[in-house]
Parts: sequence; C-alpha cells; structure tokens
Amino acid sequence: MSDKLDVVGIGNAMVDAIIPSNQSEIEKHEINRDSMNLIDENLKNNLHESYSIREMAGGGSLGNSMFGITSFGGNGSFIGKIKNDEIGVYLQKDMIREGLKFPLGFTSPDISTGCCTIFVEEDGTRTMCTFLGAGTLIGPEDIKEDDIKNHKIAYLEGYLWDNENAKKAMKKMVDICKADNQKIAFTLSDLFCVDRHRDSFKELITENVDILFANEDEIKAMAQTESFEEGLEYAKSLNIISAITKGSSGSVIVSGNDITEVAAKKVEKVVDTTGAGDLFAAGFLFGYSKGKAMDECGNYASIAAAEIISHYGARPLVKLSSLI
Repeated sequence: MSDKLDVVGIGNAMVDAIIPSNQSEIEKHEINRDSMNLIDENLKNNLHESYSIREMAGGGSLGNSMFGITSFGGNGSFIGKIKNDEIGVYLQKDMIREGLKFPLGFTSPDISTGCCTIFVEEDGTRTMCTFLGAGTLIGPEDIKEDDIKNHKIAYLEGYLWDNENAKKAMKKMVDICKADNQKIAFTLSDLFCVDRHRDSFKELITENVDILFANEDEIKAMAQTESFEEGLEYAKSLNIISAITKGSSGSVIVSGNDITEVAAKKVEKVVDTTGAGDLFAAGFLFGYSKGKAMDECGNYASIAAAEIISHYGARPLVKLSSLI
C-alpha cells in the first residue's frame, strides 16, 4: 500500500466563480435557490457579464475534494476532461501546482471547459449555476488502466451519472479499481441527483461501493422517507461505511451496525457553505487512506468542513494539515 497514491477521482473538471449576492437577485433568473442548477453557456456568459466575480478557483465537487486531500498532505489523480481554453489552462495549472496528477490533459476539441458560477448570500446560502461543458464528454475511451491503478481509493462523483457515456467511464474505472484492490467511494452529490437516479444509484452502491457520502436530505431521499432515523436504518442495511453530514449538527459515520457521532467544529461566522460536503469527504478520505479509525476520519472531515465555511470559496485558506 505504501507506494500507492491516496485517491483517484473522476468527476466534472471545472472552475468555480464566486459571486456575493442575495435572494432577490437569484430569483430574477428563475433558478432553484440553495441548490445546483444546470445552465447553458449563454446564461453562464450573461451572468459573468452582469455580476462582479469575487474569486475564481479550480473546483467542481470532485475538484474541491481533491484539493482538500492535497491540503492535508495527501496526493492523487483527477480524471476529468477540459479544453485548451483560458479556463482549462487555468485549471490544469492549478491542479499541477497543488500536486495533483491530471493525466488526460486537454482532450476536448470543441466544447469549452466547465464553469460553476456560485451565488453566495450573507448567511452562507449558496446557489450553483453549473455549465458542465467539456466535463460531460468523458467516456470509457478516456479511462486508461495506467492512470487509474496504484491508488488506495477511487472516488466517484454522482453528478457525472447524468451522462450515459460518463456512466460507462465510471463503470470501467470501477472494474479497474476493484481488480487493483482499491476501495470505492461514492458521493450522492445532490438531492436532485438522487431523485433522478435513485434506482441505478442503489444498484451501484449495492454492487460496488465501500464508502458512501451523503447529507441528511440525500440519505432520506435514497430511503424514500421523511425520517432521518429511517434514513440511518437504510444506511445500516448497506453494510458499508456511510458518512452522513447534518450541517451544524455534525455528522454520523455508519460502519455496519456501529454508529459514530461526530460533532461539528465551532465556526465564529458561517460565510459561505460552498464545498462544505466536498471538504468533509476530503478529510474523511485522507484519514481513511492513512488507516485512521472512524472517529478520527470523522474528525478530519469536520475540521476541513469548518475551515471551508469560514470564508468565501471552496479552497482552504490554510493548510489543513496544520489543523489536525
């Protein structure tokens, strides 16, 4: 295990653009507040022309997690698709600078690199407007065994499940990873993702997943219940590790029938909740890759989530390794 990299992740490669905003501005655009909205390139361009971008950073859900892992001192590879355009060049440089491998390089000939425009309100509520761009083009032909092998954990992003070709790419990656004795981690990504793909998510989880990430709404949606306790029972029934976040109430780690409750770290002021779940996953996966017990993995996860919600953007302002 010692010569293996920590995590290989597959997800939508994109840049996050943060815009401070308020509810009335968001409602002007008829988008779902406090959620993820898929938009086209025209609306993305319009939003960027209409508002002042506070900050840009390499991101996307999986990207946030991978950057979090490197901030803890971990390492790994990002499997994603970008174009040789301004945002794509920025993203590749960002990843390499942070110590991530990005083996695919520029493989999109026409479609622009993805960008997630994030409106952040004063109380930290975030509304994401996502132009997926080149990220959706990833397919099985992009999955090369040499890029995937020799990692401890494979991490799959639920958002990618919307695209049939990307789904095939993920399944091919899972086969390579299982043959390489890697643990398979999966994030449900979003409540609307669960509603769209519940049955196929259940099949994937039952057959392949070792570590599941969800928030309380997502786990309830998987169990098709309004009760968190019933959601917890569903998680137990999977007989895998389920890490379930509950916002300011902390998190619950389910491992078989064992339940570990992890308190949320205190934050002076919640500035921006963008990436909180992604950084939670980063802390957990880093701890797990280092052989830590469930409570310590949960503790790392809480530390990362607390750091990220204390400021704008989904990238740590301090090295997470200095906080543990």
